[in-house]
Formats: sequence, structure tokens, C-alpha cells
Amino acid sequence: MEWYIVLLSVFSVLLFIMLTGLPIAFSFILVSSVIIFNMQGAFGIRQLVLGMYDQVAQFSLTPIPFFMIMGEVFYQSGLVSRTLDSLAKFVKKVPGRLSIITLLGGGIFAALSGSVVANTAMFGSLMLPEMMKRGYSKSLITGSIMASGALAMVIPPSALAVLLGSIAGISVGKILIGAILPGVLLMVIYIGYIMVACIINPDLAPSYDVEESTLKEMILGALKDIVPLFFIFLVVMGIIFTGIGTPTEAAAIGALSSYILTIFYKKFSWKLVYKTLVDSLKVTSMVLIIIAGSAGFSQILAMTGASREAVVAIMGMSASPFIIISTMLIIIIALGFFMEQTAIMMITLPIMMPVIINLGTNQIWFAVLYLICLQIGQLTPPVGLALFTMKGVSPPEVTMRDVYDGAIPFVTMDILALVVMAAIPSIITWLPSLY
Repeated sequence: MEWYIVLLSVFSVLLFIMLTGLPIAFSFILVSSVIIFNMQGAFGIRQLVLGMYDQVAQFSLTPIPFFMIMGEVFYQSGLVSRTLDSLAKFVKKVPGRLSIITLLGGGIFAALSGSVVANTAMFGSLMLPEMMKRGYSKSLITGSIMASGALAMVIPPSALAVLLGSIAGISVGKILIGAILPGVLLMVIYIGYIMVACIINPDLAPSYDVEESTLKEMILGALKDIVPLFFIFLVVMGIIFTGIGTPTEAAAIGALSSYILTIFYKKFSWKLVYKTLVDSLKVTSMVLIIIAGSAGFSQILAMTGASREAVVAIMGMSASPFIIISTMLIIIIALGFFMEQTAIMMITLPIMMPVIINLGTNQIWFAVLYLICLQIGQLTPPVGLALFTMKGVSPPEVTMRDVYDGAIPFVTMDILALVVMAAIPSIITWLPSLY
């Protein structure tokens, strides 16, 4: 049977089963089990189970629960409100002031939570009422909040980056380090867009009187509410970057530091500890099941020879690595319109990574570009998770059309950033080269 028929058949069955409502991970495990049992019987199932165990028993996955704990602590403790108040003292009378504060806050908490849903829900709850009160355009409100949430997919520590590194067999530490500058660049591009858009059309964000803060108040606010959070990020990434510890050890120190910070702010409670541990355990379990499901899919591709034949076919499409890589990135973006990000990784990485290796392309560079393509999927209908999270925390007068309209400019900015980073690889590769 031709490789493309195998792939098309597997994808079609997977899509049908996922449409029934069965979770993605279990859909992959079900399809893999049935196909492998038909091909190799009980022996194949034993190999499948062993393959799943090998996938989830990797030391590279251990940062995930600690990064999840960090995000849950900051989300559940409400420390974000204090940080936003301090940021507001620095952002004076600029076009789109509240949207810019949202993006700056999103960048800070993306470096601490790693969760798109948590960031979007948090900033939607905190900033949307104030922006509505000030007469901001609904599309600008929803767009800036969703963009602030989507930053958590790229700015480390990103749980999806850890998952990507595990499935693709790439250094998790290098992916996290390589994503730092791209994450900052994305935030700068978003802020630049908002300022230009509000200068061209002031009705998007009507100006209002801002209470002046003294230099002393600004410095004290930053020292109390911004610097401690930034210090945790520096400690986590510094441990990874300098090689003092592994990403797991860095993540564990970050999780412990987040609890210590809640004690400092008098937000600590044993109820907080219980809730953050339970919630992070739920998400971590889901991630590990997803990874186990990807093992079965990889085995199918290997057993049928579909992955090998697909690599040969893709390599024969064009003599230009640029065209091949561009085509793969476009495919990822297109899949983001219809599929969830983890499913995209599980389907495409076993096929695309051998191509990247054969091309001799920098794997960290491709991995970060891949992350940005997945981020675009968070903002595109009909299945963009950030879109539905935004709608879920919005009042009835904010329609789904407003949410879609808000996402379009930021998707455009993402594509612009993607082109810039593809054209200037050093934006991604410079920091990992020092690692």
C-alpha cells in the first residue's frame, strides 16, 4: 500500500474518532492499538505498551509538572493584580494604554505560567471590564487580551515547548532558551501595532486622564511587584543557560520560589498548595497520556514504512530547503484551523523531524518557528482555544464576531514575526549557541 494512502487512512479514522468527542490522546491510543493488533497481534500490543512507557519515562519530561505548579500558583494566588497596578504607573499617556499594559503583563506572566488558557482567562477577567468602561473597541480589547495569552505558548517556560522537545527528540533546554528573544520580539511587535493602530484611529482606544505617580512610587512598586517575579524567571532560565542544573532542577526551584513569593505577599495557604498541586497534576497527567499516544502513532508510521516514504517524497519535491520548510510551516498553520495543537504535533513531528535532520537544518530554529505556527492556531477559527476562552470570560455584548475581528490583526503580526525570524535565524539560534 502506498505511503500516502496509509497516512490518509490513519488521519481519516483519527479525525472521525475525535469528532465523536473522545479525547485526542485516547483517540490516538485506540487507533494505534487496533492497527498494530491487526498487523502484529499480541506481540505488537506488547511493543506498543513498551513504546508508550519509554516515551513517558524520559527525564526530559520532568520539568512539566514543576512549570505547571508555577503557573497555577501565580494564577490562583491573584498576584497578577499587584503586578498590573505597578505596570500601570510606568505606562503613561500612550495610545492604547490599557492594551499595552495587558500585553506587558501577559509577557511577564507568560514567563511564569506557560498556559495560554490561564493567561487569557486571567487578563480577560481583570482587564476587560476596565477597557469596556473606558470605551475601548471590542475588537482591540479581545485581540490584545488573546495576544497576551498566546505569548505563553512561546515565552518560556512553555509546557508545549517541553512537549515538542520530547516528541521531536530535541534538547528541551535549548528550545526554551531559543524562544526567549522570539517571545520578546512578538510582544514588541504587538505593542507597536497597537500604538500605530490607535494613532491612526483614536476611536479604538479613547484617551483619558491618568493619575500621575511619583518616581519613588514607581520604583517602590517595581521593586515590590515586578522585580521578584522577574527574578524567578531569571533564576529558572539562568540555571538552564549556565548549565548549573538541568531544566528539571531549574523548574523545581522555580516552583518552590513561587510558593515562597506567596508567603512574602501573605497569599500563602495550605488550601492554595492543595489546589495548585491537584490542578497541575491533572494537566501533567493529560500531557503524559498525550505523549504515550504519540508513541503508537510513530510505531504505525515506522511499521508501514510511511514515515520513510514520506521523507523521501518530501525531499524529492524541491531542491530548495527553503521551499520544503516553508511548505511544512504552512501545513502546520493550516492544520491549526481545524486541529488542537497537541494533535498537530503528534501527527506532523514524526514525519517532519526526519526531513529537518536530512536537510541539515538547525533543529532549534525549526522548533521555535513550529511553536509560533502553533500559537497562530490558538487565534484562528474554528477551534482556536484562545478564542473560546476569550468568549467564555466576556460579557454577552462581546460577540464571537468581535473576538474573531480582534484576533485577525494579531495573527497577521504573528505571520510577520514568523517571516522575520525565518529570514534572520540568529534571533532564535544566538542564545542557544551560547548554551
